[in-house]
Amino acid sequence: MESEENLVVKEQELDNNSQLSTLNSQLNLKFTIILVEPEHPHNIGFVARSMRSNGLSDLRIVRKSKPLPKKCYDTAHSSADILDNAKLFSTLKEAIADCSYTVAFSRRLFDSIVPHVSLPKLPALCEGKEGTVALVFGRESCGLAFEEIELCAVQCEIPVAGQMSINLSHAVSVASYELCRSDLLGEGLAFRNKLPITHRKPATVEQFDSIESFIVETLSDRYRKHAWTRASIRTWLQKLNPSQAELSAIFGMLRDLAKKPARG
Repeated sequence: MESEENLVVKEQELDNNSQLSTLNSQLNLKFTIILVEPEHPHNIGFVARSMRSNGLSDLRIVRKSKPLPKKCYDTAHSSADILDNAKLFSTLKEAIADCSYTVAFSRRLFDSIVPHVSLPKLPALCEGKEGTVALVFGRESCGLAFEEIELCAVQCEIPVAGQMSINLSHAVSVASYELCRSDLLGEGLAFRNKLPITHRKPATVEQFDSIESFIVETLSDRYRKHAWTRASIRTWLQKLNPSQAELSAIFGMLRDLAKKPARG
């Protein structure tokens, strides 16, 4: 029977192969977040944190003053490197110069030939595209100007109840997650840590036998002498359908109750 350590190593190798495959399939499609003249430094930090959570790293900011305010880092938990590597531009046109597809996020409807889509339909538009897709977000106070939306291939709206729009950092979070859960971000959901194998792998009959024998040995003659005792314990354990870790925890508690030292 393979040791737990070998099983963990094997699963890690499978996970790495799966991650590599996911990345290879997405090498021709990348996403960048572009903020046009953000007005609140804390929002910039929150955007970086949201990007980290969804596997994005390319942040571009259109702003007149440089460098970024230090206050941006106050809310960029575990995401300071995204701010450190953020690219600053004077105009949106410069920021999207190397992008192959551009998406303007805005709830404002203009008399424009730029097509309008709802966020849930955005992943389908991005599938099959190559190069860099720019997700463009406007100012907290007034969003994107008409001229800025005209520079983009499509205008995307995040559907919400009522007429209010959501905060800048929230908008980036919602849009990024929609792409992430659609498997368009190779470094997103596929790279989240899984529970250790013992927490997910079901307990085996061999383990059931061990705990069953321990319980029977610990019981008084009143219960030990009955023929149905072992069968009852075995049925009860299998109905619980515990994982290896759960059964190990139960075993440890039973040994503690029996005043016997827990196994190492």
